[in-house]
Amino acid sequence: MKININSKILFIIFNIISLCSLFLLLYKNIPFVFGNSFNEFVYNSDYFINYTSGLIKRGLDGQIIYHITLLTGFSPVNILRVMYLTFFVILSGIVLNIWLRSKVSLYFIISPFLFIFPFVYFPLFHIAKDMEVLILSYIVLFLFINKKSKWLLNIVLSIGILVHEEIFIFLFFPLLLLHLFYFSEGRFLEKIKSFCITLFPSAALFLLMILKYNGLSNNINIIIDSWKTHSSYLQNVSFNSGLFDGKPRLINETIYAPYNILGFGLLIIINFIFITSGIYLYSRRHFIVLFVISALQILPTIILCFMASDFGRWFYIPNVLILFSMFLLRDKERSQNFNWRSIDLILKRYDTMAPLAIGFFYIFGGMPYIGFNIYRYFYSNPLSIIFNWVK
Repeated sequence: MKININSKILFIIFNIISLCSLFLLLYKNIPFVFGNSFNEFVYNSDYFINYTSGLIKRGLDGQIIYHITLLTGFSPVNILRVMYLTFFVILSGIVLNIWLRSKVSLYFIISPFLFIFPFVYFPLFHIAKDMEVLILSYIVLFLFINKKSKWLLNIVLSIGILVHEEIFIFLFFPLLLLHLFYFSEGRFLEKIKSFCITLFPSAALFLLMILKYNGLSNNINIIIDSWKTHSSYLQNVSFNSGLFDGKPRLINETIYAPYNILGFGLLIIINFIFITSGIYLYSRRHFIVLFVISALQILPTIILCFMASDFGRWFYIPNVLILFSMFLLRDKERSQNFNWRSIDLILKRYDTMAPLAIGFFYIFGGMPYIGFNIYRYFYSNPLSIIFNWVK
């Protein structure tokens, strides 16, 4: 595939736009972390679920914050502020390392489908645990791809599950496909068996958290009371609906018009084309495996969108895991070869459309956080960010 001089100039322009939009978003949002707005916004953060009412999913961080509060007397909100900044620095370091050590274009990384997304929805994003989950996911992928200790792998993944069960949901297909095509030998059933043995401890913990320690409504008051004496901002903690009452925020409660269903379908298609086009441009040697992973990740994305209304996160997290996998696989060779003739048609299509698709969806695409109307698509568009700033 050849990229002409005009395309290179266009990509440079896209990189400049990405940097400008990122700078504007940083300038706008960083004061939020250090100001009173942060204190007042954390009232419904998952970070304040703890184990004072017994073992419960997503409670590990809250229990750590709770113990530090008891030991030091520090405000739990300020402890979270320090944790958040620490996660921000670590994740930024990972992303910077990927950019400097790979051939992935900056505008692909800083796009509405990847790292523009969390900055556009900064106040909403910071109360979620996605930065921490992504850091732990990177460590899990690093350990798995580099064939490090299986026990260490399960320990890190188990910590991630105790932080938020989404980590297991979104890592399952990447780990499975990487195992099948890179890190196992023998017949298919033997490969599946070895994969199940490897992840059994983490899988068992995941099922326990989902089925046994999901939380009940009577846990809420105990947890709220545990924070009341420690912060004026946590007098009325309000956790996400569905976490304790067993009633997920179904998609039909948010998508109330037929055109939003159409928007949901369009986002699945647009997101898939954008991410797989980037895979083709920047990781062609591993394209087929990563392409299949991207296709399989649509399944958990759809399921989670039907269960919880913060839809954009269910697209963003799998996209970042693909970026991590692309980077960590850059020097690896497959143990399983493909019959390239059977996929020539796909390769030819991407050879023609990949640069155009990335450029087009970078300019006209976007990622909504909640809902799928037209405004929310363009809200996260880099050009829209710059335009709204200067107008």
